[in-house]
Amino acid sequence: MLILLALFACTSDDPKDDTAAPADTDADADTDTDADTDADTDTDTDTDVTLAGTCTDDTHWGAFLVDSSEEYAFVTGSISDGVVPVTVLTNVVTSGACTIWRRENPFCDPTCSPGYTCDLTGTCVVYPTTQDLGTVDVTGLSQAVSMEPVTPGYNYYDTSLPNPPWDAGDLLTLRTSGGSYEPVTLHGYAPTTLVPVSMDWTITPSAPLAVAWDAPTGPVNTELVLSLRIDQHGTTPSSIECTFADDGAAEVPGDVIDTLMSYGVTGFPAGDLLRRTADSTPIGGGCIDLVASSSRFAQVTIEGYTPCRSDGECPDGQTCNEALERCE
Repeated sequence: MLILLALFACTSDDPKDDTAAPADTDADADTDTDADTDADTDTDTDTDVTLAGTCTDDTHWGAFLVDSSEEYAFVTGSISDGVVPVTVLTNVVTSGACTIWRRENPFCDPTCSPGYTCDLTGTCVVYPTTQDLGTVDVTGLSQAVSMEPVTPGYNYYDTSLPNPPWDAGDLLTLRTSGGSYEPVTLHGYAPTTLVPVSMDWTITPSAPLAVAWDAPTGPVNTELVLSLRIDQHGTTPSSIECTFADDGAAEVPGDVIDTLMSYGVTGFPAGDLLRRTADSTPIGGGCIDLVASSSRFAQVTIEGYTPCRSDGECPDGQTCNEALERCE
């Protein structure tokens, strides 16, 4: 939130990552409401459920993700007792459905003591810690999930799911048993499997990036989220996130591409698409969400740019800047 999916399945330099995936923290992405379906496999819920969308950055204490990628499906999540300062992103520019988000690099002098972190005002604050939510159960999947926290860190995950882990349209329900907070309940709807026309993206200066995919079938109201990250090692890296209507085609405007490129290009570019529903609920003094997504990762090529890990990967006359992973 996009993602994850880099936001949970693997490490990433995506500025929108706060739990290694994804889940989106754009407060305007609350489009997945009034989702109507009769495919409810949670037997104690017999009415349609309205989803609340995702949390905002400044209230986001954590997330759970149920994702079906091309290779595997999983459930994962962790919840803290506060907002990690660097996950509160700066909106650089918004154009249509797309926003460039910048991750800040707060500085404190003197540096913060162990157990503290620097916030965006340059003040040392207590670093949020992950919390025990007791048993976390997810029903509505083709295989019921019951997770206990893995310590240290109170992380939750289950990677043993079939793929896809659901029938499209099914109502998903996540419940916690308690622990550090009162029990909470979150819902989602299983999205139709995302089938893109192509996940080979070529980034050309001033040209829009067009993407296309098979429009979903069925009554569930989903949204399509695109993420693009081309500055993996910048001091304040930025990324594009677009939230599109899930109707089969969209594009990232060329001026947004140019603005992103002007902030720098480092490392190996990355991108992804995910079809999702999202729900959120208050917890403690913050907010947590549940994202149910079908995701696909992109192979991203930038015209005139070569990423690298060694000189041998660079064109003639160039060497590899290994710190920035780019040929110069």
